[in-house]
Amino acid sequence: MRRLKTCTGALRLTAWAAGVAFAFGLAACSPARLPTRVAPRPVRLGAPEVVAGALQPEPLLGDMPSRAIKLGAGPVAIVASGPMNEGERLGAFVDVPQEACLLAYGRAAASLEDIDLAAFAEEGNPLAVDEGPDPKPTILLCPPHPSRIYVAAHAASGEGLCVVAAQLVPREKAAEVGLALAARGVPGGAPSRSPEAWPGLEDVVRAHRAFMGGTWEEQRRVAVSVDARAVAAIAFAVEEGGCTDALVVPDEDVAVVDLDVLDAEGRVVGRAKDGGPARSVTLCSRSSLTGSIQVRPHVGRGLVAVVVSKTKPGGARDLSARPDVAWVAPTQSVDVTRGERNAALAKAGYGSPVSSQAGQLQLGRRVTVPVGLVPAGNCTRIDVVAGAPLSLVDVAVWDDAGALLAASEAAADATLFACGKGQARVDLGTRGRAGPYALLTRAERWKDPLFTAHPLAASRMLERAAVGPGVLHEGSAGAVRYASLEAAHLYVQNAQIAANQCLRVAVGTSGDGTGLEARVVDAVTHEELDRSHGQHSAALWACADDHTRTVRIEARATAGKLDAIFGERLTEPSR
Repeated sequence: MRRLKTCTGALRLTAWAAGVAFAFGLAACSPARLPTRVAPRPVRLGAPEVVAGALQPEPLLGDMPSRAIKLGAGPVAIVASGPMNEGERLGAFVDVPQEACLLAYGRAAASLEDIDLAAFAEEGNPLAVDEGPDPKPTILLCPPHPSRIYVAAHAASGEGLCVVAAQLVPREKAAEVGLALAARGVPGGAPSRSPEAWPGLEDVVRAHRAFMGGTWEEQRRVAVSVDARAVAAIAFAVEEGGCTDALVVPDEDVAVVDLDVLDAEGRVVGRAKDGGPARSVTLCSRSSLTGSIQVRPHVGRGLVAVVVSKTKPGGARDLSARPDVAWVAPTQSVDVTRGERNAALAKAGYGSPVSSQAGQLQLGRRVTVPVGLVPAGNCTRIDVVAGAPLSLVDVAVWDDAGALLAASEAAADATLFACGKGQARVDLGTRGRAGPYALLTRAERWKDPLFTAHPLAASRMLERAAVGPGVLHEGSAGAVRYASLEAAHLYVQNAQIAANQCLRVAVGTSGDGTGLEARVVDAVTHEELDRSHGQHSAALWACADDHTRTVRIEARATAGKLDAIFGERLTEPSR
């Protein structure tokens, strides 16, 4: 009570004194003073204990492997794993059986916000891609595909632990697995509409074939789902000596479509050139080729109509537009290829080579080889055979006056017919790979005075009349005729075909005009039996059954005036 009175009295002081008194008064009224804090003694720390190991990626996969296994996939394998920063990549090669599909997926920690996944062939060509804006990309790649595939993830945004895993899927289970796991590249996906429902599709196909020229047989017309984040694949095949054309027409939901043709080993052998919304690629090959069409838009997700057509063997020579040529480097030495060509020609009735020369071709440089042509009245057959790894050879033959006698280009071996006389020179070059060659000359078995009178037209006719990889003239020689072709005048000639025989008519032209159209019709029923178009040559085929048949051969120049040589061969109805 006394302390309370003292505190009350202190409040009656003046204002200045009151402040001081108040402070002291509070001190007097407060409880006992706290004890002074004592600083703790420092503790001596040892070295941290290090435990060997790595971040475990398996938990990031969640139930994805087990879900795939329940649907028919095989066991899971970790392709690659590790911490990634934005912009970094990680991956590894995966061996895949030819008849199996590959399911590959990437998963990441929450801090890695977006990863992309891609599959590549050993040459670096992309096979499938998932670039969706999420950390769970998944792709499914089915045959045809390379036996070894490089699977890699790319950190598009963020940083953290990432894992890439893969499982093999039986081909028959691929569609079910892909759809259930939301994989890019699911085979057999059902499109929302048929290609026949495409507005104006038929007009685009008609215009494209008119531009290409030749005669086409449609093989397939399908609608395919495409996505800018993945590649869609469609089977593609080229028959021996023929051409296959793929036309891709996108709908309004996608734009800027890439179109590539890959062979069975994953190598790019054809690519659509820049153009409008519709893209196309035409591939010709002297040997049979199997592979796939790879379609991917740059923008959007929707449908494309894919129209695949083929020509008959030898149809490349009918085309107005220049097609791509699928080439495969020879694997044998030039001595072996030369021996095989001489043996094949000897079996076909040709004599031994009049001359044989050999050399090396280099990229960017042309080689000139002087040759002597056989006596007038005959043509000289010139065979250029390649040894490994020479590919994409082009050859031209010129006489002493500088006139072109023959020209050709080929994947490896080339055959020309020079119908001049005296000395000539052969210019050779390569646009593919350098390598050794051998040049063989011998007398051509098919003879006619008109050949030397119109050497360039005759050369083109003889080359067009030859068939097969050996470039041989089948059957027996028939009539040879000369004609002057004009755009405004139709050349007409009747021919008789004996019972159970076939007639092959080849046409070669030279002159200032351009383009050639030819057809053969039944002279009685007026039924069109065959049609052919070409820049410098054409070929027609007609057969008779058990009675003689009369046919009418018609031809004209597309523009200007042309000198034409018509050659007939009579053969058995083998095709």
